[in-house]
Amino acid sequence: MARQAEEIWQTPSLDGEGPLFKQIERAIRSEIMSGRWPPGHRIPPESAFMEAYSTTRATVSKALSKLSEAGLLDRKRRQGTTVARSTETHAVIGFLDVRQEIEARGRAYTYKVLKARRMKAKSIIEMWPAVSSDTPLLKLDAAHCGFGQPEVLEERYINLNAAPDAVTADFEAEMPNTWLLARLPCTRLRHTIRAAVASAETAKLLGVAEGSALLISLRQTWADDLPVTSVKLIYPAEQNAFVGEFNPLQP
Repeated sequence: MARQAEEIWQTPSLDGEGPLFKQIERAIRSEIMSGRWPPGHRIPPESAFMEAYSTTRATVSKALSKLSEAGLLDRKRRQGTTVARSTETHAVIGFLDVRQEIEARGRAYTYKVLKARRMKAKSIIEMWPAVSSDTPLLKLDAAHCGFGQPEVLEERYINLNAAPDAVTADFEAEMPNTWLLARLPCTRLRHTIRAAVASAETAKLLGVAEGSALLISLRQTWADDLPVTSVKLIYPAEQNAFVGEFNPLQP
């Protein structure tokens, strides 16, 4: 079966710019970023690339090593090379695993999409400068609920250049984090925490008084150089705390 897959693979096109190893690196990166080579996909052996591009093993190996260092490929001796599987949830979400926090309090968890719409990034450039003003986005307004009551609000933007299928995804059946990580590796993460006060609309949704203190978590992720998503989580401050732990002696 593996042999058959190698025989029918389509050689990624080179762009003809710069050193050959960089062209090969970009060609493979494009296959991964487009989703044509999904997480877990076994890529052809080095010999196949050598033949396809009329080059040496050293050149191919250098390109694959760069992609492995970027977290896009998983190279294992005697087992071949595969597209890296989705980043472990705890590494990306860490203490912001909202579902786990709600369920840990003994409350039945649900994720509700309140609104979804397509838009251009022009109006949010200040918040998400990694995207250009004409980038197509999917905006989701959602709620993380315990026993049906919103406990954390979510405002999310998904770059449709990175994940065009997001427009048809059922995010109440599969949460956006899970859906995105199954398709694109998270190779970079920026996380900001700040304070805010509840507007009348936010207060009503969260069941708190208008003007109440809020904790805001803003997280933006990339797959290599491609911005993937920007998500804002809104917590009632008096009911939540963000805790990080550093233990350099932990094995």
